Amino acid sequence: MSEVITPKVFKTHAEQLAILKERGLHVEDDDFALETLKKINYYRLTGYMLTLKKDNIFDETATFNKAVRIHDFDTKLRRLLLEATEYIEVTFRAQLAYEFSQKYGGLGYKKSENFFFEDQHQRFIEIIEKKISQSHELFVIHHRNKYENQLPLWAVIELFTMDVLSKFYQNMRNEDKKEIAKKFYGVSQAHLSNWLHALTIVRNTCAHYSRVYNKKFSFSIKLFKNVKINNERLISVIYIIKRLLPETEWKRFINYFDLLIDEYSDVIELHHLGFKDNWTSVLK
Repeated sequence: MSEVITPKVFKTHAEQLAILKERGLHVEDDDFALETLKKINYYRLTGYMLTLKKDNIFDETATFNKAVRIHDFDTKLRRLLLEATEYIEVTFRAQLAYEFSQKYGGLGYKKSENFFFEDQHQRFIEIIEKKISQSHELFVIHHRNKYENQLPLWAVIELFTMDVLSKFYQNMRNEDKKEIAKKFYGVSQAHLSNWLHALTIVRNTCAHYSRVYNKKFSFSIKLFKNVKINNERLISVIYIIKRLLPETEWKRFINYFDLLIDEYSDVIELHHLGFKDNWTSVLK
């Protein structure tokens, strides 16, 4: 018979705090710590303590307040990343809808011959038809009542999630992908497809409040040979944000990023984001 695994036993906030102390975490203020554990789940907060310990034992400089500040830094960083990915997504929607519709017409997205893989296109159609049928957006209701649900791409694309947008582009015909990638971003379609996929993961990570500090992502970002950075860490994400944002938006992003780094320089270490000493030469 297989061994029965006993799940972990419930711990009160006081018991959770006691565990942290037993492992060597310095707690400056018990009352503050207990109130924090009521607002930030224990297992969420301990994720921000990973850089403060080794073999489950905290180092001498580790404190509860330091962990909370790392959590706060991560929260602000996620908001900054969300703002950047939103700008990229909204802009790319407009570019793709215009270029594709100009070539194939407003309903060309419904024709599988305009795409590479027919089965992927069929799944896309099923997803979009479901979104249309469930939507209460005024523009959808207008097209439902007046045009029998025949939404042109420039309208229906507003129902695309970033994941759907990314997969739509990836399944376009190669010549169409190449044209968009070169015209708007000056890169290959392989780079742009990879970057959109990576940003989809980052966007979803941020939208679901998951940690990005000290995170190794599940993707490998496609970089150029002369760009020597870690392609599984946040440094590579910020690099492609630079390549996909217009210059004015990029300057605004990197200025806020610099301010954020300065504000939390007492608790964060840039190498946990994949940054090395020469990172400014890559991003600025």
